[in-house]
Amino acid sequence: MISAFFLAGASVHACVLHMPALLTDRGISAQGAAMASSIIGFAVLLGRVGTGCLLDWFFGPRLAMFLFGGASLGIALLWAGGTGKLALMAAFLVGLSMGAEADIIAYLMSRYFGLRAFGTAFGFAFGSFVLAGALGTLTMGAGFDLTHSYRAPLGVVFFSMLGAIAFMSRLGPYRYAAGRASHLRQAAEIEAASHA
Repeated sequence: MISAFFLAGASVHACVLHMPALLTDRGISAQGAAMASSIIGFAVLLGRVGTGCLLDWFFGPRLAMFLFGGASLGIALLWAGGTGKLALMAAFLVGLSMGAEADIIAYLMSRYFGLRAFGTAFGFAFGSFVLAGALGTLTMGAGFDLTHSYRAPLGVVFFSMLGAIAFMSRLGPYRYAAGRASHLRQAAEIEAASHA
């Protein structure tokens, strides 16, 4: 799980933070690059709120795979040289995944490791995501400086996202139950213990 968060964090942060430079390097106007940044901001917000709702209905690793797949598609569009509306769609898909990750990290850590040491588990997972973001952004910049193009770094982050999807696909059933029935059962157990 940590490996998936690390790869995805490196990929989406690198793309999001380099998006304006990436687009202006392709001849897109400063206004177009600013529009892409605005779309990313909207997508991050939508991903944060929407993912929280979707996690109540769908199995977390599959939802993560779907969102990471969307980011992979966005990165592939950028890698293929997409401009105009394709670049804006790519920005939206990458931003959506970036917004979703914090929710996915918290939810999956609670479902696979429980709440007893949730703060510690979440700290390690989210810390890997943030550290990866810094390293991914630095690596993409270094790749651009070395090759004078974003093409090779985008290829690396594309395959990193595919790696994150592969890691998510290996997660089995939750160790700690999810859903309304389990919450009611846990509440009943707490109530019974308080009367004992």
